Amino acid sequence: MCTMDDAATTTMSNAERRLTFRARHRLSGIRAFTRVHREGVRKPRGPIIVIGMPNDLPHCRLGLSVSRRVGNAVTRHAIKRKLRESFRLLQHDLPGGYDFVIIVRPHATIPMQRYKDQLASAWEAIDATYKKRYRRSSDAEPSA
Repeated sequence: MCTMDDAATTTMSNAERRLTFRARHRLSGIRAFTRVHREGVRKPRGPIIVIGMPNDLPHCRLGLSVSRRVGNAVTRHAIKRKLRESFRLLQHDLPGGYDFVIIVRPHATIPMQRYKDQLASAWEAIDATYKKRYRRSSDAEPSA
């Protein structure tokens, strides 16, 4: 039998893992994009380049850069929809709070599962790079 506390806990955990793509998950503004481009780690995966860096937020944010060279408006929008959907489905599996910018190179659209695999691979590599950097910088500090 489910008690009131169990129901509240179940509801809370579901609310925390809600698979939505809200405005707070978007990286917006030229300053935010420029900061990630300048300071982030680049990981090319197939037709996309993922640039990421940690942020001070408890969630990840996504920015997309799809130029006209990729194709007409219909093609570009289809690719952006697939990338946003991949992010939405993977967001709770992502490490900590990161800002990601995805640059799309010209290519024919591919299935969303391939985008998900490429994004997951790039995000794991970016997280590993930052953990490695952080570990090195904390090891280099002299103990008191």
